[in-house]
Amino acid sequence: MLSWGPAGRPWACAGRLGLCPAGAGAHTALQVPSPVSGEEALQSLAMLLLRRLPHLTPELFVSLSQFIPFMAVSDIARLPPALLANESVLAALRTHSARLVPGQKAAFARRLLQAPSLGAVPTWPLGFLRSILPLLPHLPLPCFLQLTPQQVWGLGDAWQLLRLGLAQGRHVASSLANWSRAAGPEPGNRLGTLACFLSPEELQDLAWLRDPRGAVEQSLLACAAAGTLRQHGRVMLALAELLRSTSLATVSPRELLAWRGVLPEMGVGFLERLSAAQLNALLPQLRPTQLTRAQASFLLTWAVWRDNVSVGEAARLCPLLPGLGAASLAAVLAPLQVQGCACLGPALPLLSAAQTASLLQALQRPDGWPRCLLPLLPLQLLRPSAQALWGALWDLNLSWSPQQAQLLWREVGAGTNRSHHTAGALGSLVVGMSCTALQELGREDFLGALRTLYTQPRSLPASLRRCVQEEVLRRPALSREELVWLGPRFLMELPAKLVEMLPDAVMRLVLDHATRQPRSLLALPATRRAVLARGALRSLRLPAGTELSGEVLDQLGPLVGFLGRESVAHVQPESLLPRLGDLQDTCLDVEVATQLGQLLLSERALGAPPSWSLPTLQQLGRLIFLLPLESLRAIPGDLLSRDMVEQLLQSQWDWEQSELGRLCHPPGTLSEGPSPQDVLMAPLVAAAGPGGQAPVPSCADIRATFPAAWSAAQLAAMAPPQLEDCLGLLVQDPVLRPNQLRAVLDQVRQLWGSSRALEPTQTLRLGRLVTQLGEPELQELLLPDWGALSVLGELDGWSPEQMRAVVSTFLRQRGASARDLGLPELVALGHLLCGLPVAELWGLDSWELSKAAPFLGSLSLRCTEQQVEVLAAHLTSSAAFGPADTWGPEIFAEVGTLAAGLPDIVLSALVPEQLWALTPRAIAAVPAPKFAVSSRHPPQPTWLGTRGAVPLHVEEGGSLAGPAQWEPPHPTGRWNVSQLHQGAGAGPRHAGCPLSAGGVWPSSAAHPLQRPGRGCHPGAAPVARQRPASGPGQRPV
Repeated sequence: MLSWGPAGRPWACAGRLGLCPAGAGAHTALQVPSPVSGEEALQSLAMLLLRRLPHLTPELFVSLSQFIPFMAVSDIARLPPALLANESVLAALRTHSARLVPGQKAAFARRLLQAPSLGAVPTWPLGFLRSILPLLPHLPLPCFLQLTPQQVWGLGDAWQLLRLGLAQGRHVASSLANWSRAAGPEPGNRLGTLACFLSPEELQDLAWLRDPRGAVEQSLLACAAAGTLRQHGRVMLALAELLRSTSLATVSPRELLAWRGVLPEMGVGFLERLSAAQLNALLPQLRPTQLTRAQASFLLTWAVWRDNVSVGEAARLCPLLPGLGAASLAAVLAPLQVQGCACLGPALPLLSAAQTASLLQALQRPDGWPRCLLPLLPLQLLRPSAQALWGALWDLNLSWSPQQAQLLWREVGAGTNRSHHTAGALGSLVVGMSCTALQELGREDFLGALRTLYTQPRSLPASLRRCVQEEVLRRPALSREELVWLGPRFLMELPAKLVEMLPDAVMRLVLDHATRQPRSLLALPATRRAVLARGALRSLRLPAGTELSGEVLDQLGPLVGFLGRESVAHVQPESLLPRLGDLQDTCLDVEVATQLGQLLLSERALGAPPSWSLPTLQQLGRLIFLLPLESLRAIPGDLLSRDMVEQLLQSQWDWEQSELGRLCHPPGTLSEGPSPQDVLMAPLVAAAGPGGQAPVPSCADIRATFPAAWSAAQLAAMAPPQLEDCLGLLVQDPVLRPNQLRAVLDQVRQLWGSSRALEPTQTLRLGRLVTQLGEPELQELLLPDWGALSVLGELDGWSPEQMRAVVSTFLRQRGASARDLGLPELVALGHLLCGLPVAELWGLDSWELSKAAPFLGSLSLRCTEQQVEVLAAHLTSSAAFGPADTWGPEIFAEVGTLAAGLPDIVLSALVPEQLWALTPRAIAAVPAPKFAVSSRHPPQPTWLGTRGAVPLHVEEGGSLAGPAQWEPPHPTGRWNVSQLHQGAGAGPRHAGCPLSAGGVWPSSAAHPLQRPGRGCHPGAAPVARQRPASGPGQRPV
């Protein structure tokens, strides 16, 4: 029988290469596959060649240059520095630089600096600088900042080809601007997009920001259109003010197109001033990201009601889809069905849940859903359409959700022979394989299945990932050859006890993979990252007590961020200085960040803050927020200008908005107490002295800092025009406190008048401010349809009284009852679903609720236990998913937090594969008594193989395992699933809102929906929202 190889191809024994076990033949239990994937083979070959050829000559290196993109950082660090200084070698590096990842470029740059013939950076000739141009941005930041104005000016237009970081860009742009002060108008052309790194003060000193048609202004507009100019920065504000002051009658449609990147700053009022000809010229050139939702809503309404939209005109409406509402939905359906994903694709990430649900509902025909919408289909819509979607199932470019893949595997695989051909045929659907199917495979097919699973671009569902771990532990041990063949992604998700036993050579494969693909590391939970970091450090076989040098840090790459306090304490402080730029792009565990902050203050590194200079702050960037608060207070006040503070905050903002930063910073709330940002802002926002008056911020001040840094009194004292210019920023700040929100809302009331006059577009502009409206004001809001309602349902932080007021207002204006709510309305309710009383919740349509489950189940609802139990009762009715004991893992993943309402007797009867599928927020929301009631399978912590870190109450721990086995992990008295079980998954997440333990499901075999009038015990109180505990390892920085 052929074994299950990649893409369904049989394996072959590579005996001639010496890769087969001794005596391997046609019936060997495992045959090492050949060939492996091209990239893996080239990486292995590059590693083998470099280690077999220790004495590389320039000629030999050039002849092997095709392997440069596949060299490991550890091998680059061993290259002779003199070799890299060779002209032909540098030419080869330039040729292949586009295929190198930043880690490789940084390793080449650091090794090059060790060449004895180079000398100091300010002495480097222009010819040499041009020869290392692709490596220049990857020089250690202190070295880069040594480039002189003459060197910067001499490279000329070559800077436009490089992607520079914030500190690097400011250095180059300032050097060019200062060098050219006496050179006339030409330097504006020389700066190009580098002008986008200058501060407003620098731009104004050079007499720029005066004419929208000027060279520098055009460069700034180009940066704004490309998305590289900070959206809410001071330069963007200055640019918007310049454009507002321009007479629109003199602006041609072509000129207007160059302004599109600044449109979000201009507001709806600017669009209302444009002529029909200008709007018609602008619409086809817009991207969805270049409009606010309020602007998109205005333009879409204008376009739909002004003209009858024909199929040929659909393209100009595509960027406006984030403004989709109930009134405009019907008008765009026909053209959308023709244009399909070419129109929908760019807008999909920006659509709200209610907009997505309305499109799915409106296009509810198997042939009516564009393919890019298919991965968003709820299971209840996907199940009956599986056969009609047969062709789409084999589209390898579709990223099916984990629960969709599990459902489709079950539907499509029914009655088929699951042989070694199945995986290759199903493509990305293979991640939907059931645990039972995996357990039934023989050894050869099991290993082949693992190989196929871990070559998929999407991660495995939580239940399947945990099943793999259990099977690996249960089956005979894997050989070294098998481990290597299964690949680093598989190795990174091995159970912790097996990771600690990996051979050094195998561990180095993991290390190299993490360096090349740091996002795969950040997709793991914090505990797993720490295990891998310890294993990587162990594999280097350093003598005990040895200080960790810079070369060791380079080899560890992104795993440095998870080494642990004790290991980081052995890092050489001076080795951090050349790597400040790398550390700014690294996710750091809280313990590691704290220890690094202490090391940076060492006399062997930066020394005490009172001795610092401006270049020190420029080099630190976001790392300044790692320092102890008392050290931040000791920084000389004259260094913390408004411009420097903005640079430091932008460095942090750039990191958090990057792909790695978003993985490092999962959604959550900030810890209590003053933050480093607050301390750094204090000199700018506090009164000048005792008894002094606190400054009143301008909009530029708000943008240079952040809204929450200013007190409610300071925000209330802002000039109305200044506040209106910053309204878009203020209403989006997730950490503004209620008193600050109320202060801003009072200002808006004076600008706009009573809430009685608020239109849906104005409600959209209010953002979080609307949560501070009183019940009478909420009852006067205009909520004509699901579009207006969804603006409010997306917001959290409502009181029960506010939720009831909004929901009753919506139902009253619609003349509807709870039973009339369909998929779009239920999804639009969002957090406001908890505003429906229990009696009205019983009236919901179970089928419609089951379609809305993936949207509502992703929220941490502030419902009472009674309310959540009613929602779960709907989902377990025959009209929805049926009894919970028949649910597959895909349904538990689909319903998310709504599973917390299942009766305790049902939860206690779940089998492991069902428990593994519970989402982290669902586990956090289950009251402790429900965990305690378990007659068959006590839900031990090792069963909770969920993604992320989920807070549990201490009493839950005691109920699960007995008081003798449980101790609070830290003084907050909160448990964390990542502390209970080192399962696979993503990093810490916001745990959501746990339910109270008061209500109990009626003890009866009959389904509650079949027993009218019978509900949960009364008296369940609303639950206060949890804040995630702040402690070591909880929130990377």
